[in-house]
Amino acid sequence: MATRRRVIQDDGVSGRGRIASFAGRGLVVGAWIVTGLLALVVAMRLAWHDGLWLFLLANTLTPYLYLPAWAIAVGAVASRRWRLAIAAGILCAFHAHFTLLPLVRATHRPPQGPGPTLKVVSANLLMVHQNPPALADELDRLDADVYFLQELSDRWDRELERRGFWKRYPYNRRVVSEDSFGSAIASRLPVSELDVFWLAELPEMRGVLSFNGRSIELFNFHLLPPRSREYVPYFQTGVDGVLATARQLRARGGSFIIAGDFNSTPDSRLAAGMRAVSDDAWEIAGAGFGATWPNGVFPVPPIRLDHVFLSPDLAVSHVTLGTGTGSDHLPIIADIVRQR
Repeated sequence: MATRRRVIQDDGVSGRGRIASFAGRGLVVGAWIVTGLLALVVAMRLAWHDGLWLFLLANTLTPYLYLPAWAIAVGAVASRRWRLAIAAGILCAFHAHFTLLPLVRATHRPPQGPGPTLKVVSANLLMVHQNPPALADELDRLDADVYFLQELSDRWDRELERRGFWKRYPYNRRVVSEDSFGSAIASRLPVSELDVFWLAELPEMRGVLSFNGRSIELFNFHLLPPRSREYVPYFQTGVDGVLATARQLRARGGSFIIAGDFNSTPDSRLAAGMRAVSDDAWEIAGAGFGATWPNGVFPVPPIRLDHVFLSPDLAVSHVTLGTGTGSDHLPIIADIVRQR
């Protein structure tokens, strides 16, 4: 009888061991699948960047997407599964490179001596904003020299008119729209050649600012978000147009500021292309990741979609984010200084 009980107990232990072993193998297989999928995203980013819609969306979540690789690497080392640890570790290295490199201010050039500061604000107003006076109050308090505004609706235009904003910033051009693609450039300093041009069937804006004896070309962009397959061709055309504009400006050697809601993160093809010909104000003087969207309006991880790019002959002494009360975007506030 004792022998039989021992056999039954041994069989029970053996059964539990088989279940645990099976579960362990399942975890390892799952870890390899996750690692393989993340490796595919890396490979596509290196080979084609935002070329395909699903990989474009994956790249927008770069700060978060590769976090499972870190857990897999730790678990693989703990269980001495070295091939898995190496594969996951390589993904961790790519994640660190993609995410942390923009925080290393390799292009930072402190202003060379005292000089006048140009304060610019780029703000997406949110066309369906429920309480425009709250955000308009914030814009007034910022007291910028130049505003780049996106999603300017008729309601927003009337609110800013009511409080005398357009009179205080008389050098302005506005496109008022009841979709999300109204826009404006408004300046207290002289701006000439303020005009509207079309890119990917959307109105964009440019002007030439006179500041401290030099001309600075201003561009205000708002690209269509690539949230569906139908939108992607328009988004990609917009990206190509922004990059072509920046390359032409750089080739001419003049000063420029390109700002707006690009619906593109620091991991996008647009950001990579802009780094080659301009500086990102946040990456020069900002602190942290500088996420501007969704500002608590939507339950999604925060990412940076808004940017202020500038020609290398300009420097940034300070850059910060506003509160963007009631909007799904945080304004970017940058103090720009002329390099001697």
